[in-house]
Amino acid sequence: MQKIIYTILIFFFSMQAANSQWVQQSSGTDQNLYDVEFINEKTGWAVGDGGVVIKTTNAGTNWVNLPNPSPSLSPNLWSVEPIDSNIVYITSGKDLIIKTTNGGINWDVLNYCPDCNSAMIGIYFLNKDTGWFLGANKVFRTFDGGETLDSFYAPWFDNFEIYFKDINTGLFTGDGRVFKTTDKGESWFDTNVPTFGTFYMFRKLAVNNNKVWVVGSSSPVFRSTNFGDSWEIITPGQQIGGIGINFVNQNTGYIGRSLNNLIKTTNGGFNWYQQRTDSNSLAFISSFAFVNDTVGWYSCGVGRIYKTNSGGQWLTNISQITNTTPSSFSLYQNYPNPFNSKTQIEFDVPNKNNYKLEIYNLIGKKIAEVFNQEYALGRYKILYNADDLSSGIYIYRISSKENSISKKFILLK
Repeated sequence: MQKIIYTILIFFFSMQAANSQWVQQSSGTDQNLYDVEFINEKTGWAVGDGGVVIKTTNAGTNWVNLPNPSPSLSPNLWSVEPIDSNIVYITSGKDLIIKTTNGGINWDVLNYCPDCNSAMIGIYFLNKDTGWFLGANKVFRTFDGGETLDSFYAPWFDNFEIYFKDINTGLFTGDGRVFKTTDKGESWFDTNVPTFGTFYMFRKLAVNNNKVWVVGSSSPVFRSTNFGDSWEIITPGQQIGGIGINFVNQNTGYIGRSLNNLIKTTNGGFNWYQQRTDSNSLAFISSFAFVNDTVGWYSCGVGRIYKTNSGGQWLTNISQITNTTPSSFSLYQNYPNPFNSKTQIEFDVPNKNNYKLEIYNLIGKKIAEVFNQEYALGRYKILYNADDLSSGIYIYRISSKENSISKKFILLK
């Protein structure tokens, strides 16, 4: 059989969403969604404009629209906080707070100010009874599930997200500021994020143990390693910018931006790479919900919700250089090697199967997943970009369900 050699350049951003590893789900709404939260791998909630409250109990395969009091009171819903499968809190404009204790069948109005022009946006609960609600210039606190609300002054107007690591110590974000409390939310002080007078809109907090990350519109990424006592700019000279931010562990994080642009880090936020997303969507990415290191969702404008089971995939390109049947499953030495940032990796696929290419350091810790998807038989080459890695020796490994092959490369910067 004559060997046919050709090159088909496949840009992942033009592939169908089903191949992108961030797969669109049918939310049943075209309203902007501002928050998505999951309590386990099956049950999740999302809220947005028009009083939309949607719920899934099968990991997002189906979303059900739940009637609630907000459309006639204040229809723009900002945040949802599911405590368990029954108890859920939601906030909106006009300082509206609603709660269900039976999974969304019935709702109670905990707070409503029809003459107020401000909004309750942030929610955080330590348990079903103890929680805080964040609004403009105010924090509400409850110890009895919202039956009574203690009100305290929050020294900023445009406030967005609130988080408590214990009953005493919490943070909230605002325009260009992150504030902290050590007395259950009764008083707050500025943690002095080094924005140098620029009021970046910090909409979300990403917290993992004592580490905290924030990013604003056209801002660098800021990180604290001591829960807000001090901050550092970890992307100096880079205006990363973002709307939603989430860290699933101390190394792996995501930032959602406008135009369905999603970036990911695997080294604590120092370097970021673009993820492959749906090219048919230009919606902003507002919120993330991960139940483990690889399974997660993000919500968008115009009712979009996407899910990944693999932690997503990098935006890159791959070429098929022959469609003849290889004699065996093979992985070739990268070229050039050593290299500075970019190198070419070739591999042979003897049968149609799902394959993934992963990068490990020398102690066996997974650094990155380059791709994880189905390939037909043939030889392929990929241009791997290692901008987010520091100089050193790494192992690159390609595997299927049946086989795996590993080789080393040397990165010199």
